[in-house]
Amino acid sequence: MAQKTKQALVAAFKRLLVKRPLDKITVKDIVEECGVNRQTFYYHFHDIYDMVGWALRDVAEQLLRWDDQNWDWNTAVEALMDVLRQDRLVLNVYHSVGHGVVSDFLEQTMYPYVMRVVRSQGMDMTPPAREEDMELVCEVCTLTCTGILMTWIGKYKMQGHEEWLQRIYIAIHGEAGYMLRNLAHAQKE
Repeated sequence: MAQKTKQALVAAFKRLLVKRPLDKITVKDIVEECGVNRQTFYYHFHDIYDMVGWALRDVAEQLLRWDDQNWDWNTAVEALMDVLRQDRLVLNVYHSVGHGVVSDFLEQTMYPYVMRVVRSQGMDMTPPAREEDMELVCEVCTLTCTGILMTWIGKYKMQGHEEWLQRIYIAIHGEAGYMLRNLAHAQKE
């Protein structure tokens, strides 16, 4: 029941975000939109920013439920972009609260998927890549993907630009394997 109430509060909040920016929405607005009292809101959240954090974690959990073993850069980034297009919360947070919140969210969300790609490429090497090398490459690739998505959110407002994205996919194809091979080569010297 508590989870449904939280989801109802967030849904009301998202409906309000369509009409006005986050910094113009109050707890009173949310509870009136949802049809509950203030105590119900404060039972579930400390404040609106706590609600935003919970809502972003909920979006991330949706993404973490994907269980496809055949991840590549295109699949991971396109799947995340589809979720972001459907749920405008991230765009609204980007423009209302700040870029750091969205950047952190994207990094945390992308990391497990990027690690799948890196680990797959690292384990295919002979000998397999060292764990610390795979972690480093995963961090670099996650930051690359996050930067691409932050540009897409900020500059293009999550609309179109598939040609631009396709060129980026081509540019980063094989990036993780290349970095892992460079690290393995440096280790031998």
